Amino acid sequence: MRKSFRALIGCLAASLAAPAAAQAGEWHIAPYAWLAGFDGTAGIAGAPGIGGRIDVDTGFGDIKQAGAMVNLGWRSGRLAAFGDWTYANAKTDAPTPFTTLYAGVDMKVRGNIVEANGGYDLIAAPGTSLDLYGGLRYYDLKIDLGLREGTLPGTVIGSSSDWVDGVVGVRWQTRFADRWEAYATADVGAGGSDLAWQLVGAVGYRYSWGTVFAGWRHLHVKYEKDSFKLDAALTGPLIGASFRF
Repeated sequence: MRKSFRALIGCLAASLAAPAAAQAGEWHIAPYAWLAGFDGTAGIAGAPGIGGRIDVDTGFGDIKQAGAMVNLGWRSGRLAAFGDWTYANAKTDAPTPFTTLYAGVDMKVRGNIVEANGGYDLIAAPGTSLDLYGGLRYYDLKIDLGLREGTLPGTVIGSSSDWVDGVVGVRWQTRFADRWEAYATADVGAGGSDLAWQLVGAVGYRYSWGTVFAGWRHLHVKYEKDSFKLDAALTGPLIGASFRF
């Protein structure tokens, strides 16, 4: 199943690249850092708690997060194609429901989130675009719960899952005050997930080679299958640079 999902993402990316290769346009590549916090519920069957579920509510300032993120996009006239790859490696800790058995739990959520989209500009105004877009978002995530030693000896349990959502959304971009840019996007997805939604906002300063930008990204996913449970948001500030070619 995982190989099929990856093949599906590859086919979509190829289909988006085809029109870009056929006509001139502007490309950008934007590596960025996303300092995401974890806020919500994650669980594994067999873990302590009701239904194997452990609640975690942690701000980005209290979480250890590392990863690599890159966004790639193309635009020509009213047509646009863009994608994003995020490798997340978020860690946090929380109390267990049974503190007499375990001293606490260390939780890690890690893996890849890949998306590819195609869009059409609804307004075609100079310096401003409003894209209606659709595509796919692929998740390949693993949850590890490390139960710290209490009355019982410590142990580590884990579960992984991968799935694909269909996504629809809108993306707005504009230039103002000569060198400044603003960007906002909102989308919803479902399919593998019961529901997923994302909001991104950023402001950037434009140079001859590209743009330096900073903003906020919030991605909420509700998904449950077999022993894997996730109903949570990755949310926090982002900073990066976009290079045009």
